[in-house]
Amino acid sequence: MKIHPFTGGIPFDASMKRLKEQFTIEKSDVAVFEPGLVTIPFSQHIGAPNEALVTFGELVKKGQAIAKSDAFVSGQVHASISGRVTDIREVPAAGGGSQQAIVIERQLKSPTAEVLLPDELDVFSKIRAAGIVGLGGATFPSHVKLSPQEHHTIEYVVLNGTECEPFLSSDDYLMQQESVKILQGGEIIRKHLGAESLLVSIETDTPQALRKMRQTAQKLGLEHCEIIPVPITYPQGGEGQLIETLLGREIPFGGLPADIGVVLFNVATAFAIGEAVQERKVLTRRYLTVCGRVQTPQVLSFPLGTRVRDIIDFCGGPSEPLAKVLLGGPMMGKALADLDTPLTKGSNGLVLLGNDDISHSVEQPCIRCNRCVAVCPVRLEPQNIDLAYRAGDLYTCDQLVATRCINCGCCTYVCPARRNLAANITKANQEIKQIKKELAQND
Repeated sequence: MKIHPFTGGIPFDASMKRLKEQFTIEKSDVAVFEPGLVTIPFSQHIGAPNEALVTFGELVKKGQAIAKSDAFVSGQVHASISGRVTDIREVPAAGGGSQQAIVIERQLKSPTAEVLLPDELDVFSKIRAAGIVGLGGATFPSHVKLSPQEHHTIEYVVLNGTECEPFLSSDDYLMQQESVKILQGGEIIRKHLGAESLLVSIETDTPQALRKMRQTAQKLGLEHCEIIPVPITYPQGGEGQLIETLLGREIPFGGLPADIGVVLFNVATAFAIGEAVQERKVLTRRYLTVCGRVQTPQVLSFPLGTRVRDIIDFCGGPSEPLAKVLLGGPMMGKALADLDTPLTKGSNGLVLLGNDDISHSVEQPCIRCNRCVAVCPVRLEPQNIDLAYRAGDLYTCDQLVATRCINCGCCTYVCPARRNLAANITKANQEIKQIKKELAQND
C-alpha cells in the first residue's frame, strides 16, 4: 500500500532518537502485577457516568460488573480482582480534581472464580457487556463505534499499532505477546462492520512486533489483512494523521472517520475484543510501560484500579528524587499531583522524571518564526491562537479553529521561545466548548 505522509509532525531525527533512547527499556518478558488492593473509578470512558452496583462490605468476584449506566454511550466497569468492597469514596483523578471509586481489598477467603460473559450473547452485546473502550487513550465506548449510521459504508478497519509517543512500549510488547488475539479481534470487527479490508499500522522502529504480526497474519490465513510499516513521525498514531498516511483521506472538519469509510481501533482494543468474543472475558487488565527514573523500567500487566504508588514500588521505587510523574508519554502525558491516583482503562504509560529531565527555561516573546505552524498536524496557527488566548479573545481563538487542536504538543516542542503553546490552546479549546454548551442549553 502506498504511504501518504501527513502534513506537519516531527520526523524521527537525531534529537528525537536520543530522547527515545534515553528512557527505552531493555527487552524482557512482561511482568504480571497483582496488588492487594485496587481503587476502581466508577467511570473510565467518554459518555454518561456510571452508578455503583455494589455496596460497602460486599464480596465481589473478578469480572463482576460493579458500576454501569443504561445510556448507550457508556462503558460499564468490572472488578479487576476478587475480594471485599472496603470503601466507596472520592479519589484523585489524573486530570486534576477527584472522582468516585470503589475500593476492593483482596482477601484469602474471597471468591476466586472469574465471572465470564454469558455465552448466548452476540458479538455486539459481548463487546458492550465487557466494558471495552478505546485503549489508545480516547476511551470512547467500542460498541458505539461498531454502530455506524445507516449512511456510512465502512471499507477499511484500521488497527493502530503506531505507538508514536517516545519511551512507551506497551503496544509493542502486546503485539509481540498477543498477536493472535489482536488479529482475531480485528477480524471480528471487520466482519461485524462488513468492511473489505483490515489494515494494521506498525512503526518501523518496532521490528519485532512488525515481524510477529506478519507471521501471525500469514499463519491465520487472513486474506483481507495487510500489515503496514509506517514512518516514524510524531504524532503518527493520531487518528486523522494515521488515516491520511495509510489512505490519503482526510476526515472532514467536525466529522468522523466513518464519513470517509474508515473505522479505527487501537491494537489493545482489538485484543480486548478478541478476548471478550472468543473467551467471554471482560476488560479488567492492560499493559503499562514504566520508565524513566525508576529502579526497574519495564512493561507490566496490571489490574485496573492499581494505584500509581503501588506500581512504582513494584518496580523498585525511584532511582533518584522525582520532580514529576507523567501518566502517558512525554508529549501528551499529564503530570500527576497525587501518587494515589488509580490507573484506568486509558492508562498505558508512567514516565518518572528527575530534576535534570525538566526544562527550567523562561518563556520569551514570540518571534514569529512559524515553526509551530510548520509542524502542526491539523494545519492550525498555534502562535496566533496562543496570542489571542493570552489577550482574552476567545472569539478569535474560535475563528482560528482552536477546537480542532489534538493537543499533540508539537508546537510547544519546537518553539524556540519556549512558549507553552499547546497548554494555552487546550485551555482555549475547553473554554470555547463550555461557552457553546451553555449557549445551546439556554436556547
